[in-house]
Amino acid sequence: MAQNTARQLEAVPKRQEQATPIHKASPKVKSTRVPFSGFEIMSVTLLSLLFMGMMILVISSKVNLSSTQYKLQNINQKIVEIQNDNVNTKQEVSELSNKSRLMKFAQDAGLSMNDNSIRNVSK
Repeated sequence: MAQNTARQLEAVPKRQEQATPIHKASPKVKSTRVPFSGFEIMSVTLLSLLFMGMMILVISSKVNLSSTQYKLQNINQKIVEIQNDNVNTKQEVSELSNKSRLMKFAQDAGLSMNDNSIRNVSK
């Protein structure tokens, strides 16, 4: 029994590579640039200059605004300081013109007050 019981298969022949490719190369197209006209160049130049001018204007306006706000803040701070000084001065005047204080100075100087000779004058 020396026979081979496996069935004999014929080898499938390999496909031969096609000599011509499936996808053909498309012809290369030269790109040609369309030249800009003088009007287009001038328009782009003027618009870019206008844009740059507007940027400079915005930046200078911001700087000016910041400077003005700083000055306003300083002025407001001075106003508050002067108002505080006014309040302090009014309080000092009130303390110095207190009736009991004035009476003490008068007694120290040997003066007396006669209530009958006092007149109140009002406008």
